[in-house]
Amino acid sequence: MKKPTTLPILTPAQVADITLEITLRATPQAVWQALTDDIGRWWPGVFFCGSGAGPRRFLLEAWPGGRMWEDHGAGNGLLWGTVVNLHREQLLEIAGTAWGPCTWLGRFQLTAAPGSTRLRFTESAIGRLDEATLAGKDKGWKFLFDGCLRAHLEGGVPPEWDDTSR
Repeated sequence: MKKPTTLPILTPAQVADITLEITLRATPQAVWQALTDDIGRWWPGVFFCGSGAGPRRFLLEAWPGGRMWEDHGAGNGLLWGTVVNLHREQLLEIAGTAWGPCTWLGRFQLTAAPGSTRLRFTESAIGRLDEATLAGKDKGWKFLFDGCLRAHLEGGVPPEWDDTSR
């Protein structure tokens, strides 16, 4: 007897770009340092996504093929993405997969300005995306870069994450 064939369920993919531009009172060297070697110093615990208990670290290995990842200790962790393009103090591109499911490319461009650095961050994503997911991503990136990164570089108090509003 032949078994019935079950066809896969097709879900249309969406494509989205989110762009954030901010000016930070710091040199390109300081912004680069904060985005790479020091990312774990300002990345908030509320943005860790992997499961499990215990101490966590957020790391970015600043070389082609390096990882942007959560270290959960004992060999455990969560990979956010892989560095695919890097020009020190100018450009950093990270490709990854994320929740949804979706595939994303994060692009950090640094431009020097008098007494400051212009950071342009773009996330290009393709996958199972909807307006609520995109609003959450937009809110999250603003919180991380215009809130937490800015506070780290400019000596301010990092904001508290408000999970109730968009």
